[in-house]
Amino acid sequence: MANEVKRKIILHWNCRGLSEFPEVIRLHGSHIQEIYLKWNKLTTLPSWIMELFNVTNLYMYGNLIKQLPTEFGEMSQLTVLDLSANKLEQVPVCIGNLSNLKSLLLNDNLIERLPAELSQLSNLEILSLSGNQIVALPEWTGSLPRLKELYVDNNKLKELPNRLTMAAELAMISACSNRLRYLPLNGFLSAPCIRFDANEYLNYVSYPLLFQLLSRLQMTAIHDRAALAFGCFKTHYNTNVLNTNIKLYIEMKGLYETNDDVIIELPRQLLRVHEAHENVTCSLWELALRKVYTERYKHTLDVSPTNVTILYKPLSKNIKPDFTWSSMNYALYSLLTNGPASICVNSQCQQPIFTEAWIIIGISRHAESMITIALCCSKSCATAFATCSNTTIKLHWHSIN
Repeated sequence: MANEVKRKIILHWNCRGLSEFPEVIRLHGSHIQEIYLKWNKLTTLPSWIMELFNVTNLYMYGNLIKQLPTEFGEMSQLTVLDLSANKLEQVPVCIGNLSNLKSLLLNDNLIERLPAELSQLSNLEILSLSGNQIVALPEWTGSLPRLKELYVDNNKLKELPNRLTMAAELAMISACSNRLRYLPLNGFLSAPCIRFDANEYLNYVSYPLLFQLLSRLQMTAIHDRAALAFGCFKTHYNTNVLNTNIKLYIEMKGLYETNDDVIIELPRQLLRVHEAHENVTCSLWELALRKVYTERYKHTLDVSPTNVTILYKPLSKNIKPDFTWSSMNYALYSLLTNGPASICVNSQCQQPIFTEAWIIIGISRHAESMITIALCCSKSCATAFATCSNTTIKLHWHSIN
């Protein structure tokens, strides 16, 4: 083993029945750059592993690892870490210190949540968490500045973080086989490829996101909903979860033989909704959110059947919590940081929408038999959009909670 270590820079010791990390690597392997110890019987890693200062890629797939030593966080040179198919119930917080990490693979463990320490991974490009027990992703996943690919298939997710819509580099989101009730309503800044098959309670999509999905398929219309996602857009609804969210009862009126009336669930950020004809006053809370947000960010949405253009940028280079921010209600700060639920779909408006919206629900002629929802910031914008847009068959709805 020593001779093999001495003459190699990439060490392949997969399937060797190892129950401990071989100390021969410590003695003779200071030059090793990549280590493959897949399908062994390791339960942890030694504290001296931080002495392997040239290792950039570490593959520990298919072991019995339950925890890592705190010293592991000193391996700041690591760029790839694969701990998939182990016995991790919690993500070791020391991983948050791996400042150069680009790929973190934690598939097929027993993880239920992500620690806040992972938000420090400013160079992370690939985060793969499929096959765990995660119920909710933290909003900060959308603030990882270089995140390009996010894989969270086969978890227990009920929603995706709204802040992902503002992730500048995101090219892929895969969230198949979860428990999603809705996707973010706003368009995504980076227009990523989104895979969300087998989310059986996901039964509608927003107007801006629909056109982003269609543009990804290089199509202007679809006649089969399965082309967007297989196993979604059904009529049934699970009433046992997320009962605090607003739910809307939609009358289909027999438009399609196989479609009964439908219940849809709105994102938890929305606290109050109105029909397009309702002439009510917008809350001061919502108006304050819009005012503060538009003073700090430029966020616009332009939707057409062939293109979705989104612009998002801070108007000030140094937007950080200061005395004014810290004195605000935490909920207000969180809403502003996580971004609006949508931008008003009236192209002449572009106001951000946070907690209150005028909603138009219909069947898009670009996606036959699929429910589409459009959000406006006021009655006047909703009326203008409903009058000028000929893209939907408008449906009647009412709130059931």
